Amino acid sequence: MKLIGTYLSPYARRVAAALISRGMPFEHEAVNGYREFEIASRYNPVAKVPSLVLDDGEVLIDSTAILDYLNELTPSAPLIPAGSRARRTTLKLAAIDYGVYEQAASLSFRGREVPETEARRWKAQILGGLRALDEAARDGGPLRATPMDAAAITAIVAVEYLARTNPDLDALPAIPALAALAAEYRDAPPFALTRATA
Repeated sequence: MKLIGTYLSPYARRVAAALISRGMPFEHEAVNGYREFEIASRYNPVAKVPSLVLDDGEVLIDSTAILDYLNELTPSAPLIPAGSRARRTTLKLAAIDYGVYEQAASLSFRGREVPETEARRWKAQILGGLRALDEAARDGGPLRATPMDAAAITAIVAVEYLARTNPDLDALPAIPALAALAAEYRDAPPFALTRATA
């Protein structure tokens, strides 16, 4: 398999972290969908990352769809639990993580260009999502499940992405359980090997 997308993208990074967490080998092509539009569009018609090129040449797009496929390959250590309630919880938490990514990107890239009311709304959405994730990261919470699932992987990537893109937000004091979870896994291979250096 080959993963297309720079680890500056939290979407590509969460796929890479999931692959590493399950011991699945892959090649990595660090394509930035914004700067390398033509290359990204070879894999995805809308030139977004990540894309995952399978060994038979099939190309999967969108990190959620890719994680769903990877889940099919790991039945003994699922990224998305099979049980109805556990599955819904994992998908809900991953969606909250995804929302934090989106608003953090909006705030980072466009925060100075929009009215203050819009920037305040994005900050409120980020903090609301983080508080919900913090609750889920407490002892016995769903983000503490083992093996680490798609929601926990996505949440840890979200914490690091927010710290890199919006350091002035200083959200960590408001989310002690989630911050502790991210710190606990900081040097684990899924995150240490996918951390963006730029």
